[in-house]
Amino acid sequence: MNKTVIDRLPLSKRQKEALRKARITQTLIADAIAQRDRLTPDEKARYVEIIIERQPQLAGTIVVLKRLGVNEVAMEPLADLLLMVTIALENARLELLPASETLVDLCYERVTTRITQESDPRLIPIQRGKATQDYLEQHPEQWLQAYAFNLVKPLQQSAEEDRVVVMLTTAVFNFVEVFTELLHPHWGQKQAH
Repeated sequence: MNKTVIDRLPLSKRQKEALRKARITQTLIADAIAQRDRLTPDEKARYVEIIIERQPQLAGTIVVLKRLGVNEVAMEPLADLLLMVTIALENARLELLPASETLVDLCYERVTTRITQESDPRLIPIQRGKATQDYLEQHPEQWLQAYAFNLVKPLQQSAEEDRVVVMLTTAVFNFVEVFTELLHPHWGQKQAH
């Protein structure tokens, strides 16, 4: 999306600025989704190997969820997210360092803290809404964040157990947080202050 189109959107100034900074653009996501959906089983298997090689900690999350009893069908959106991001990064010629266990844990802590704060009954709804809005408007990977929200919406309306929905939703947003941190290394520190 070009600057002129972004300027015309009915969004806050800081959200427009965040859209301009996104490294995984709307076009990259759309192209990666189309490419992912055309993959043959052999090509998917090759990408799984690439994901394991490039982001072993994130691939390990899927293994852990499976050991916790989450079935493969329920984990499909999470695997699709990893495939899509991997393809988008390839198409953009962006190489990221592997996420360390420390980074994955730090991002997980931030995600769970934010989820807890957003549902904290001690805060009035306007405070919870403001905190969420501030986070979303400043997020440097707006398109990836939007994709994640669309990914978890059906999960939250599924027949899956609550614990499975919580684990998958947390994992989706953790993946987004980790990729955002890898793409914008100082963003997480800025959010902490």
